[in-house]
Amino acid sequence: MHVEVAQCNPEVAATRQHRILAPSGIGQPVGRCGVSAYSRRVPTLLHISDLHRTADPRVSNDELLAAMSSDAARWESEGIPRPDLLVVSGDLVQGVGMADDNPDPDIEAQYAEARDLLDGLAAEFVDSDRARVVIVPGNHDVHWGRARSAMTRLADCPPGIARKALRPDSMLRWNWEDQHAYQITDNGLYDSRCGHFRRFRTDFYSGLESGPVVHESDLIAAEYASLGLVVVGFASWYGNDCFCRVGEIDRSALAASQRLLAASGAPIAVAVWHHSLDGGPQAQDYMDRRAVHKLIDYGFSVGLHGHQHYPGAAPYELRLPNLTSMAVVSAGSLAVGDDELPTGELRQFNIVVVDPDRESVTVHVRAMSSAGVFMGSPRVDFGGETSITLKLPRSRVRPQPPTATQLLDEAMTATRLGEFEKVLELVPKIVSPAYMSQKRQMEIDALDGLRRYEALLDLIRPPRSQDEAIRAISLLVDSKRFDEAESELAAASGLLDPATANGLAAHIAGARMLS
Repeated sequence: MHVEVAQCNPEVAATRQHRILAPSGIGQPVGRCGVSAYSRRVPTLLHISDLHRTADPRVSNDELLAAMSSDAARWESEGIPRPDLLVVSGDLVQGVGMADDNPDPDIEAQYAEARDLLDGLAAEFVDSDRARVVIVPGNHDVHWGRARSAMTRLADCPPGIARKALRPDSMLRWNWEDQHAYQITDNGLYDSRCGHFRRFRTDFYSGLESGPVVHESDLIAAEYASLGLVVVGFASWYGNDCFCRVGEIDRSALAASQRLLAASGAPIAVAVWHHSLDGGPQAQDYMDRRAVHKLIDYGFSVGLHGHQHYPGAAPYELRLPNLTSMAVVSAGSLAVGDDELPTGELRQFNIVVVDPDRESVTVHVRAMSSAGVFMGSPRVDFGGETSITLKLPRSRVRPQPPTATQLLDEAMTATRLGEFEKVLELVPKIVSPAYMSQKRQMEIDALDGLRRYEALLDLIRPPRSQDEAIRAISLLVDSKRFDEAESELAAASGLLDPATANGLAAHIAGARMLS
């Protein structure tokens, strides 16, 4: 497998840089983060899954978008940030059964409906920036008709069929309905069972500036530098078809992800796939946990998936020479009908807040009531709360962000050297309460040094000290905004000693006379 690495600079936000790694022809998943309920920016992901529609009742795109938009208006009051990214963990369509002689038009219509929904969600939550949407496939995105057409029924049952039929890399399958063994005999047709989704994803990202590409794989990955995240999406459909329901990620894709992480400077790696990691004793449609062992070993600290139609969040530990873990989060189904939901579950989505400074991952579950209203969903497994907070594991193989003290020292050095642009890049990263006064002063000095006086006025109004009040009033006088200067002087009277206040009043009056 060949990996090409390149830097791309899409015109999204001037402060946001990212790299994208995806199948050939696919663009890049990034943009603005507006977090009003937090005093600092924290990476936030809107995690949806299982968009496929079933009846009883069938929900429309308009209903989903209206309900999610209305719910979003409540997030700020609940301390939930607006999302930076939209993550879709598979099952975009329901698919069509094998009895349909002409399934393609129906499947294409389902993908068109999914595209309309994703476009609407992107417009609502990520400024219509498709580069901030990461999509992976699920088992329902597999074309069963093509998979079956690629197989030949065998007259005799080969030895070991019970074991071989459930191995995704095997050419043998077993159909319980007709009690016959099958062999995959047309590899090209079999691979085309994934074609509808691949075309959908290629079309979704078309027109975006291309970036790093991983070839011969269904991986999609993006590095969001300003968020400190690298997100890698996997297809857990390897060998999945009408007779083999097992979830598996191609081992070559897992190996490629290690190389991608090694080339990334982001301290936090998020993995996305579709299948759940466990199931009942009669189930087979889940993924072998050993794949997650590899992901943890490679440096992934957060995992997002769907498939099981109910939300969950738990630490998943791997005992390497040192204990290493991953925070694994599952999303419920956004759109299936009641008959496809587990007992007691509703349509749901998650908001996942990754907070590196607090070393936490907080999962907010939003569920749709019988009246079609999304709201916080109390969970028994969350102790009756609508959210749960897990520890964000620190991978020993990922680059570690600088400490607050290191950032402060670097910003102070840049201030002393007159590197004011660098100062403005560094100060937003300083979030320690102990350094807030130093951070503010360096930002003031940098804006003053760059002569960005309007930005400086925005920062120091209202002033917090006598020096800031003097500077604000002086800037207003220099720009001949005398009425504002007088108002500022009156408002800052509690910060100024009488002599200074009188001197500023005289300065304003004299400048007004000379103007």
